[in-house]
Amino acid sequence: MKNVMSILALLAAIMVTSCSPTVKITGNWMNPDLAGKKKYEKIFLFAIGSDMGAKQSVENAQAKAAAAEGIKTVKSTEVFGPNFLANRPTKEDVIAKIKETGCDAVFTSALVDVKSETRYVPGTTSYAPYYGYYGSFGGYYGGMGAYMYEPGYYTEDQTYFIESNLYDLATEQIVWSVQSEAYNPTNIDNFARTYSAVLIEKLQKEGVLK
Repeated sequence: MKNVMSILALLAAIMVTSCSPTVKITGNWMNPDLAGKKKYEKIFLFAIGSDMGAKQSVENAQAKAAAAEGIKTVKSTEVFGPNFLANRPTKEDVIAKIKETGCDAVFTSALVDVKSETRYVPGTTSYAPYYGYYGSFGGYYGGMGAYMYEPGYYTEDQTYFIESNLYDLATEQIVWSVQSEAYNPTNIDNFARTYSAVLIEKLQKEGVLK
């Protein structure tokens, strides 16, 4: 049984200096009347944010991950266009536009909070030997060395809180909701790949979709 999708939602401001993001799911909820009861043929991907470039990056990553699971998707950035949401459409207008694509479910994601924390990284001392004879035994035996000190420094850690929801388009009811934390994500693309893997694993374990 194929399970579905990878979604994330971060705004363009998610740009920090760490090497890789740490992502974990902190909570989720399933609608017992809908989860796993209906097979969705096509999912509408809706990353919520004001930056069009960020939305495109997010939804492209989602669509690629979904396609790997055999799931058809439609990206909101290819349907709404740059001016549709800017004109503040009604909920009915948005739903009608989504239904025109033939989708029967919507997966939204949004960045709901950001927390920053400053911490001190202590300095370190290491020993660096000098090797004569290009590192031969003779050079080691009679070699010398020096101690090197790297000073401590302050760094800012950032934690992003993301909520993603799957909706049944016919009833407009929520099928599944998941809350996640991303710790020091480097950029949207790196976060997309990491979050996708975590989310798909969760969906597979819980059998959210038929």
